[in-house]
Amino acid sequence: MTATSSRSGATVTVICRMPSGLVLDLYDEGALQNPAKPGALPAIKDSVRLSGARRDPRFHKRDNIMLGMGGRTEVAADFWEAWTKQNAEFMPLKKGLIFAMPKEVDAVSRLSELREERTGLEGLDKDKMPGVTPFAKDDF
Repeated sequence: MTATSSRSGATVTVICRMPSGLVLDLYDEGALQNPAKPGALPAIKDSVRLSGARRDPRFHKRDNIMLGMGGRTEVAADFWEAWTKQNAEFMPLKKGLIFAMPKEVDAVSRLSELREERTGLEGLDKDKMPGVTPFAKDDF
């Protein structure tokens, strides 16, 4: 399920810098505070699937360069507000791996500001791995 519009019709553009994206689940506030069964999670009220960095229009599978990439997903503003309230301590949110802006232009601009900031989820650079040297073409 994807939340694309809110009661007011307002949306935000969410950028996800995680490679494969993320599913955001929103739970009923009352059920979270007083679960019927101790330890059991309440039913999911709403859910949104965020596109990951591999869905960035600039991403090329062959190069697999993730630095500076981020998937873009339009999400209902009221869903985003409720989800961030429920998940304020979620590390990807706190570290800026997912963030939202009211306009896509602003979200893309913020993503470009972060283009040199590593997330820790990028693949290894094969040219900079210690102790690994590529074969010379003459070795074949």
